[in-house]
Amino acid sequence: MTAQFSSALIVVASIVLYQVGMKLVPHSFSPITVLLTFYSTALICTLVAAQFLPADQPRFSMANFSWAAVVVGVAIVGIELGYLLMYRSDWHLAIAPLVTMGTATIILLPISLLVFHQPWSTRYLFGLLFCVCDLYLLAPQK
Repeated sequence: MTAQFSSALIVVASIVLYQVGMKLVPHSFSPITVLLTFYSTALICTLVAAQFLPADQPRFSMANFSWAAVVVGVAIVGIELGYLLMYRSDWHLAIAPLVTMGTATIILLPISLLVFHQPWSTRYLFGLLFCVCDLYLLAPQK
């Protein structure tokens, strides 16, 4: 199994677990308590995973600190809280990720081109068009 495939498999499996788990969180639980439970569990899992790093890689080092990690941490809180509130307001399990990821893809494509100078192709244009169609088809009908 290639590194690209196995890493994508980890992401897909985690997204499925994440979405189902988020949908199953009882509405009566405080959002802050839920977030604290998420992050406590994530901290424990990270500390366990660190034990499996190769010996030549530093486990805990402030030399590896980056402001980008802080930005991601802030974004994670927004994602977690956003999905929790979406599901509490009765978004469908299969629709919420499509709408949010489709919208994020539309926003990220120009950023990837203009800021990160990543290559562009007509395939990306078609992908972007599919995202726009996705949002149109999934938009609430009135």
